[in-house]
Amino acid sequence: MTTEEQKLVTRYADQAFRGTTIRQEYPVCECGKIFSEKNLCDAPGVFFKSVDVFGKTYTLIEPVCPICKRKIPASFNILN
Repeated sequence: MTTEEQKLVTRYADQAFRGTTIRQEYPVCECGKIFSEKNLCDAPGVFFKSVDVFGKTYTLIEPVCPICKRKIPASFNILN
């Protein structure tokens, strides 16, 4: 993961995993690898997905699994 990607992960992780309107679930790969907000920087790469909820745009984090090299799709819950 590049330094710029690490900065973006740090920036969006708080909003994604501790948000008050939406909350991203921890990414879980089909091979069994589980990412938390603390070990997202261990991923070999990340993708960012924007979603619109109630007229506001949120950025979700989709890491690449270091074991099987697949992108783990983001899923989230709406809290309001």
